[in-house]
Amino acid sequence: MYFCNVRIDASINALVELVDDPDELVAKHVRSKIIEQGSEVLPSLTSLQDQYLDDPIKSECISKLIHHIQFEDLKRDLKNWINSDEKQLLEGVYLVCKYQYPDLTINELNDKLLEIKKGIWLEINSKQTSFEIIKNFNTIFFDHFDFKKSESAHSSLFDIIINAVLETREGSDIALGLIYSIVAQSLNLPVYGVSVNGSSKTFMLAFIDQNNILDLLDWGVHNNGVLFYISVSNKGLIIDPQRLKEIFKSRSVPLTKDQFEPTPNTVIVKNYLKQLASCCENMPHFRYKLKELKELIKLFK
Repeated sequence: MYFCNVRIDASINALVELVDDPDELVAKHVRSKIIEQGSEVLPSLTSLQDQYLDDPIKSECISKLIHHIQFEDLKRDLKNWINSDEKQLLEGVYLVCKYQYPDLTINELNDKLLEIKKGIWLEINSKQTSFEIIKNFNTIFFDHFDFKKSESAHSSLFDIIINAVLETREGSDIALGLIYSIVAQSLNLPVYGVSVNGSSKTFMLAFIDQNNILDLLDWGVHNNGVLFYISVSNKGLIIDPQRLKEIFKSRSVPLTKDQFEPTPNTVIVKNYLKQLASCCENMPHFRYKLKELKELIKLFK
């Protein structure tokens, strides 16, 4: 294996010498040969990039090759997630984060979420009602860990990408909702995202009735199996189905079935990418990312 790596390094080194060849046909062929070798050459390219810091043109060529390979890997992984049976939310969200942070590992993301999970786990138990559990969840999530909605009129990239939000504790509706629901589900709490009006911006959470108490409460509306809703933009405010129906009416939101039911994870992740693209569109220095983000969105059929 060592000798194999030496041969790869030598081969890549020789090819990199030609990536900025004056003959564009030669340079294009060289870039294709490097890209063909896929992610196994990334360590070599990263090392060579450090060696060529005094050669901006060559360093930029290597940087573009690294990004191209990482993006192709991301597209493949996202396709596999879309076509998987499980479609776990954490994995889908992680892949979106990897677009901005290609070196991020799912273990790193998990470790940050685990800290929150542990804090909440200590405060909830099976003897509490669903309402009490969410009240305690909110206290730890919003007060102890100090998560809050971003006050900026336009979300920045770092208000949306959840590993950044896990550091700053401030983010958009969808970022806070994703963190909240992923942690809740890891604690076996039936909390799922609802994309209101098919929007990538308005995001609520639904607590599903697993203990058959809806008939006792008699909310007075067809509740689609949802015990209550949670507004992450209002520090976890609990909203009953009747009240949500009134809110939707006042905002002229169509009262269709899908407005009140948990949204499939594929749609949530697609909307997550859409919000990322919308954010980049509003920020001139990030508009160059739009083409690739649209490519990722198109993977969802």
